Amino acid sequence: NALKDIERLDDLVENMLIATKIENKSYTFPKEEFDFSDLVERIAERLQGHTCSTQTIRTEVEPGLYLTGDRFALTSVVTNLIENAVKYSPPCAEVVVNLSRNGNTICLEVADHGIGITDDEKLRIFDKFYRVGSEDTRKTKGTGLGLYIVRQVLNNHQAHIKVKNNKPSGSIFEVTFNTHGS
Repeated sequence: NALKDIERLDDLVENMLIATKIENKSYTFPKEEFDFSDLVERIAERLQGHTCSTQTIRTEVEPGLYLTGDRFALTSVVTNLIENAVKYSPPCAEVVVNLSRNGNTICLEVADHGIGITDDEKLRIFDKFYRVGSEDTRKTKGTGLGLYIVRQVLNNHQAHIKVKNNKPSGSIFEVTFNTHGS
């Protein structure tokens, strides 16, 4: 448990650092080509260790999908999306992480069966420090920086993010990267 808490704190500190650097424009987003499939699998595997012993994070990852981008910043994006999905889901509810290519587009989807996000809140969740729900209804720990970082990093990668409703409950975060045929 202590190790899990240390990893969670590590993620929290990474978020604070990257948010501060993005804010004061000192972050340069160094880009390289890397295996995004491998990155997504490894993050899901690490976060699985924080959750139930039953299957909670299910990955459907097309192997060998390469992106040119900032590996550190995109690690933060994937970590934040999966952590949120787990955090806002009932215990042991399945979170599905799907990564696939469609023509020149690489699409990452993180789907949960959690509390869902109202249409009104969908417009605000990417704001700095905004958190879903009210202080009374919120049982989860967090800084409200995760999705702010996600949007800033994706903007820098000319990638797009959409939030859709999952059926019968929950949310789907869909990120699309244009690879220009590379």
